[in-house]
Amino acid sequence: MESYDAIIIGSGPNALVNAAYLTKAGWSVLILEKNDRPGGGVRTEELTIPGFHHDVYAGFLVLFALSQAYADFGAELKECGLTLVNTNLPTGVSMPGGKVSVLSTDMDANVAEAERLATGDGAAWQQMLQNIGQYAPQVFSLLKTDLTTPEAAEMIKQLMLTSDGKNPSPFAVEFLLTARDVLESMFQSEVWRGLLTPWVLHTGHGPEDANSGFWVQLFALGAQTAGLPVAIGGAEMVARALVRLIQNQGGKVYTNSTVTRILVKDGKAVGVRTEAGDEYSANRAVIATTNPDQLYLKLLADTDVVPPLVKQQADNFRYGHSVLVIHLALSEPPRWHNERLNQVVYTHITDGLDGVSRNYNETTRRLLPSSPVIGVGTPTTLDPSRAPAGQAVMVLQVLDTPFWVHDDAANKIDVGDGTWTDDLKNRFADRVIDIVGQHIPNLSDAILGRSIVSPLDLARYNPNWKYGDWTSGSHALAQSYLLRPLSGQPSHRTVVPNLFMIGAATFPGLGLGAGSGYILAQELIKEDS
Repeated sequence: MESYDAIIIGSGPNALVNAAYLTKAGWSVLILEKNDRPGGGVRTEELTIPGFHHDVYAGFLVLFALSQAYADFGAELKECGLTLVNTNLPTGVSMPGGKVSVLSTDMDANVAEAERLATGDGAAWQQMLQNIGQYAPQVFSLLKTDLTTPEAAEMIKQLMLTSDGKNPSPFAVEFLLTARDVLESMFQSEVWRGLLTPWVLHTGHGPEDANSGFWVQLFALGAQTAGLPVAIGGAEMVARALVRLIQNQGGKVYTNSTVTRILVKDGKAVGVRTEAGDEYSANRAVIATTNPDQLYLKLLADTDVVPPLVKQQADNFRYGHSVLVIHLALSEPPRWHNERLNQVVYTHITDGLDGVSRNYNETTRRLLPSSPVIGVGTPTTLDPSRAPAGQAVMVLQVLDTPFWVHDDAANKIDVGDGTWTDDLKNRFADRVIDIVGQHIPNLSDAILGRSIVSPLDLARYNPNWKYGDWTSGSHALAQSYLLRPLSGQPSHRTVVPNLFMIGAATFPGLGLGAGSGYILAQELIKEDS
């Protein structure tokens, strides 16, 4: 039996970042990945036509660019083949009636743009970013800290209570606000609200969800500060560079290796067994990049080490909404109806705040959204190497769709038995492309090929994306922060000694930032010193 200090199940960004730190600290590490190559949600394929390289799942790397891991390993990752390219025009919005706005990485330009749309909105934008900015150092510190530690408790106390410790602080109130609360109270322009609101869907929230107001402000700050970078050659270059770094530091990565059991001896995790029957020993840690239902109900199913309460909570772990992704190969770059959007890397098409709200409500009721919120990404704007000269790749992300479809909110598509069949996903994709074509006049004639990733396709690819939920479990307030992944396990330490959990199902969620991989690595290294 091969023996290692740590065995990591799965190879998404959190797993790879965790392994990078552990191997640098001298640990022997084995990563076991069920798919044919590492990376999890960062995967680049020629999905449509040879020569067109599409990021199948995740593609825009602002969370990774802002991460502590990139700050620590950026130079080494560049030597291992990773090059990030950025833009000063990260995002925009296109609304019915030709209404358009663009967000840049320049504060003065954004103030002028908001003011152009409505008198007073420029000052409100400046005020909002200054307000969230004053809390940013503590917030970002918490996003890379185990919330159960005394250090985190002190930071939370400082944020949530007044200086005398007797009352909730202004931040505590703002932390719980909805996106609608924040945007309607601060901005008069429906277009500026429409520019910002869709970003809450990227966090797994709806605009009327408690705490979504905090996230819309954090994403606004992040976009203006860090832009929206992509990797030359595709998002999978992040995984390739991390794997090369890990291997250079002595780590190993085995693909096509599905872990089916965590081995337990004397109440402690001591190794794993794969579907092929191979067993590997872990001397210090087994680290599972899984959701709690998989961990406690499947990988530990034949053990008696999981308390009944934790099993019950794992069985009740809740999943959120799904997405549908359409990849297009284009004969030429998109020409938007408003040329300001031609250089924007990622533009939302939406009816505005109310449109995002309607989409989220229809999806909650398991209806195909009648006017879906669509994220339109064109990575070839920054990385033309992904397509033949003069051509382009485009991704259309329908940011909020149901996994089981009860009906069509527009009463135009027969949804059959509600399963995402090829027929259903193609008919819905036709609706999406028709909508986008109203904003990009040359789109229809430019399409050379398309490939659709449905919610069912997501679930089949990655068990962490059950029901097509790419956020690995609902990020509603009742399943976030100290309640994530479970109230019976509010951290990355499981109820089994030597067994740990990382990934988007754990705090801080949002896997591309690799926060949980970083947090656990620091704790394990500190304990070992």
